[in-house]
Amino acid sequence: MKTRITIAACLLTSFTVCGQQTVPLYKTSLDSLKTIIDPLRQETIVLRLEKANPGDNFEQYKLMLANNFAAAKNTKNAVIYFKQLQGRARTMALNTIPLAILSYDATVAELLVEDELANARNSPQDRQVLLNAQSYVLAKKGDYARSFAIYKEYYGQLEKKSAAVTANYYYLMSKSGRQGEAFPELEKAVLEGTATTEMKNELERAYVRMNPAKDSKAFLSGLINQFEEKLRAELSAKMVKEPAPNFQVKDINGKTVSLSDFKGKTIVLDFWATWCGPCKRALPAMQMTVDKYKTDANVKFLFIHTWESVADPKEEAEKYFAEQEYRLPLYMDMADPITHKNPAVSLFNVEGIPAKFVIDGDGNIRFKTSGFGGTNEAAVNELSAMIELSRNPGKV
Repeated sequence: MKTRITIAACLLTSFTVCGQQTVPLYKTSLDSLKTIIDPLRQETIVLRLEKANPGDNFEQYKLMLANNFAAAKNTKNAVIYFKQLQGRARTMALNTIPLAILSYDATVAELLVEDELANARNSPQDRQVLLNAQSYVLAKKGDYARSFAIYKEYYGQLEKKSAAVTANYYYLMSKSGRQGEAFPELEKAVLEGTATTEMKNELERAYVRMNPAKDSKAFLSGLINQFEEKLRAELSAKMVKEPAPNFQVKDINGKTVSLSDFKGKTIVLDFWATWCGPCKRALPAMQMTVDKYKTDANVKFLFIHTWESVADPKEEAEKYFAEQEYRLPLYMDMADPITHKNPAVSLFNVEGIPAKFVIDGDGNIRFKTSGFGGTNEAAVNELSAMIELSRNPGKV
């Protein structure tokens, strides 16, 4: 059965995969505005429809506006809509708005979090989210002692502690001066693939302090090699060998390309759309992977915009890439005017996006994945291993 998720649901919930859009359950005009990138245009539509429908609930759309204004660095409007939110929408915003503002204004982010922590309506879950945000804000400002103290309180309240959360706990512990205690756990994070670049740098710094006469770079490289060997072994067991369909898509200049144009090269297909939240969350990791292989002529990436929902999807996709400063090779999978199906994504029987396919030089699909979760570093590690195994299937 095909995945069926409305645009609104996919953008505003924790779904990691977006299904092809269906008839919206709320108002077509409101769900359609998810495809509009300009938050000021979105705001005009929301305010007009809210005025015309005073009895309806517009929380999810105000959440969308708060997030999009924060992404556009329009702090004033982001805070205005953030302050209007209630219930689950507010809890979701607490996890996104302060950190979005933090990316360009640490002072405002800190004041916002402190103000919200003093809010009497906070639920225990809300307070947890705010403590996490406050810790990140303080770390951004370089106050690691306070950052770790607050994160420790947050960490202690969690019933389930993910590997990424645990790795960050010990990273902050090390940065706050307790390097010896944190060292074994940071080492473990590297071996498990949950360590970010910052965590690896901190581990190396701690190693130098604890072992001044030894080679810290060799130590870190050895850990990374152990992790990569383990990851290759795990992924090797998941490899497939299926003939890829001879798809056709157009690049941004209108030139048609097909599978046969990439014979002898390893290619990565990424089916995505501007309305798909998980797709957009995955793109930073994809940019990191593209940059990693930018000098390798035998590895090609195709970011295929599909399941379009606006009159000019090419313009919308190009605009989004430009605004986010992505340097990703863009291709279009436009709907057939007769069948109304998008040919390329249909050939691959995709049920939800983002969907990725790694195809070897002989035209065989070796890996296929969908959704996005975890850290950017973990996603880069996994896709890089898939690429290497696809062009060297005997190397485990």
